[in-house]
This record gives sequence, structure tokens and C-alpha cells, in this order.
Amino acid sequence: MISSIKNYIKTYISIRYGLGGALFLGVLVFGINYYDSGNTSGALAAALKQSAYTFIFGGYVSALCERFTSKGKFILGVLIPTAIAIIATYTVHSLKGTPNPELSTVPTLIFAPLGFLFIAFNKRKELKRSSNS
Repeated sequence: MISSIKNYIKTYISIRYGLGGALFLGVLVFGINYYDSGNTSGALAAALKQSAYTFIFGGYVSALCERFTSKGKFILGVLIPTAIAIIATYTVHSLKGTPNPELSTVPTLIFAPLGFLFIAFNKRKELKRSSNS
């Protein structure tokens, strides 16, 4: 039972990229909220929520990118996860009542394609190394 759960998670969530994104964005969100309010517990709560969301969702779209790239569909491996990330970011900000959801989506518009290009190139390089071995 536990091994099947681990296999499911490894298939659908990239632990490496999920944790990396969660750590990066968690620290960033903590810093922004602490700087804005000076409230440690509020900043920590925001950081933990962002980290959990990023680990699960970011890990999922990163694994999706890797799966497409593994099947030789490099462009789709970048475009589909990018589109999902942009739509999800805009939707979350719209539903939460963010004053300007469009402006809040701009960082995702910039960094998602670059991030997924990085992941796809890494996966392709990893696949080439394993095929040469």
C-alpha cells in the first residue's frame, strides 16, 4: 500500500522541483509579508500555505513537463505546464479577491516558461546521459 502511494507520488509530483519551488516561494512570501506587516505568525502562515500549494501544484506541473519531455514532446512539455500555471495563478488570485489579479499573474507569465524550459532541458539531458550509459 505504502509503496503504491510512493510510486503514485513519484509519477505525478516532482519532489525535486516541488520542494525547490516550495522553499524558494515560501521564503519569498514570508519576507514580503513580514516586511509589510511585521507580524511573524501571519507571515509564517502565508509562507506555509504558499509552500504547500507550490509543492503540490508546482511539483505536479513540473512532473507533467518531465513526462512530456520523456516522450519526445519537448515543446508541449513547456507550453502545457506553462498554460496550466498561468491559468491557475490567475484563477486563484481572482477567487481570493486579489485587487489586481492580472498584475499578480505577471511573475508567472515571466518565470513559468523559463522554469519549464529549464526543467525540460534538464530532463532531455538526463535522458541522453542514461541512453549513452
